[in-house]
Amino acid sequence: MRIAIAATGKSKNVAQYLPNNFKVLGRTLDNTGTIIVGVDDHGWSLDKYVIPRLGSAMIHCEEVFEINGLNLTQLELNLKAQEEAEAITQTKDDKRGRKRALTDEQVDRVRHVWTQNDRAWQLYRSNPTCNQKPIHLTVADLARQFRVSEGVIANVLNCEGAYTS
Repeated sequence: MRIAIAATGKSKNVAQYLPNNFKVLGRTLDNTGTIIVGVDDHGWSLDKYVIPRLGSAMIHCEEVFEINGLNLTQLELNLKAQEEAEAITQTKDDKRGRKRALTDEQVDRVRHVWTQNDRAWQLYRSNPTCNQKPIHLTVADLARQFRVSEGVIANVLNCEGAYTS
């Protein structure tokens, strides 16, 4: 396991530059840096990828081997336990092991908006002179509104669920 501290930048900004085998653990106690942890994997290493990538964003980062006497072995065990707990929770949430793209509320809202728009168009087609022309709602409009892909919206409308891979 490798640990580094990014001395500048917000945690969210730092996380955007990390490969999947590294993650932001949190802020330092004095709130001046972001703690990064991970394992080198297939060339995605701390010294050859993460630190230079953060540097390209003007975020200074250095590997640390000791944090104020903190036992790094215990930290590693805690991280493994946390990852296992997250994996169990995710498996319980979805039998397929994928993260839900939309909550049940959002799925219902997508279906409701689509149905309402469909009814408005049916009403307009039945008597165009008495009814105001409705907005032409598309799958792309819903995808932008709910910040997911068009495929997710299509799956919801086809009653297949909404999952990300």
